[in-house]
Amino acid sequence: MSLSIKLSTIALALNAVLCSSAYATMDQWDSTSLPWGTSILAQQAEWNEFAWTSSSGNTYRDATPDISGAGTLSATGTPIITSTSNIYSWQENPTSYGVTLAGSTGSFFDVYLRAATLGLAPSTTAYLNGVAATAVQTYFFQNGTQFGQVDAEHEFYYKWSNVSGASLYNFSWNDLTAHTSLDQLAVATVQLPNAAAIVTSPVPEPETYAMMLAGLCLMGFVAKRRTKNTP
Repeated sequence: MSLSIKLSTIALALNAVLCSSAYATMDQWDSTSLPWGTSILAQQAEWNEFAWTSSSGNTYRDATPDISGAGTLSATGTPIITSTSNIYSWQENPTSYGVTLAGSTGSFFDVYLRAATLGLAPSTTAYLNGVAATAVQTYFFQNGTQFGQVDAEHEFYYKWSNVSGASLYNFSWNDLTAHTSLDQLAVATVQLPNAAAIVTSPVPEPETYAMMLAGLCLMGFVAKRRTKNTP
């Protein structure tokens, strides 16, 4: 049996393991709360079922889009599309991902990256325009072991706060190991209130208090002299 056939057999077997262990939750979010809560999103893009944009490229589209967003997704390494429309690294090379999201300038935003994975542990760090954020896990269900490591479903998000608006947001992250399957992905921004519209009362400096006290003392001294000189 040739090496390519052996690798294909292994890939199919692993894909079957992943599908049978978590079939009921494929292509839908398990965590009940959204990372951004009830906030209105300014920009967003989401992938639920991955498909190649072209047969020869490394860019991916949502095969069943339910959100219209200006986002693009690329993956490098040795990923394949599984029978359940996941992106899966079936050889020994972890997959590297890149996402771009069209944005708008002139304000500040909280920016989110949300992901669901199957298999081995996902990356705990992602980058937005080169700035790192740490994953917050919102769902975990262990399916057993794979290659001596925990095989589980994960849902998590990364958040970047008070980001100056950009015409293009660039996200990137790398899987920790091979045999990690990307099930779903979303990116979104929430516009923050305009800081210029927030009016606050200025707090007097200590020197101001000292001048006010000196003025009151002077007024008291003048009033006392006037009372003394009155016949």
